[in-house]
Amino acid sequence: RASAFRATKTIENGAEYIKGTVNEAVVLPPKDKVAGSYHWDFERLLSLSLIPLTIASVVNGAHPITDLCLGVILPFHCHLGFDAMITDYFPSRRSPALNKVLTWSLRGATLIALYGCYEFNTNDVGMTELVKK
Repeated sequence: RASAFRATKTIENGAEYIKGTVNEAVVLPPKDKVAGSYHWDFERLLSLSLIPLTIASVVNGAHPITDLCLGVILPFHCHLGFDAMITDYFPSRRSPALNKVLTWSLRGATLIALYGCYEFNTNDVGMTELVKK
């Protein structure tokens, strides 16, 4: 990762000076969808979409579309939360091997959860009926 503070070395009269101090304003990089600046917005959108889905499930009861949306959004919501914990507590700069193992384990668990929700919604009573029971 590049540091936000960029000091440059200059040589004047045979002496080496560092230009720039830690007290200068940081130049923030521009927003980039690939670099994750919209990640928080996507997280909030998923979290907020669970509210009307849950209300619709309570009011209308079991419905295949509601169960499908819950079966997709809920595992992604959990994935993003666990991914944030991995990023915070096991960053790749401090423990790269453990970060990689945990990240890939989370991805595998998320895929298994998505498949489990699909199977549960198509071959069993569905997520709404499970909570109702």
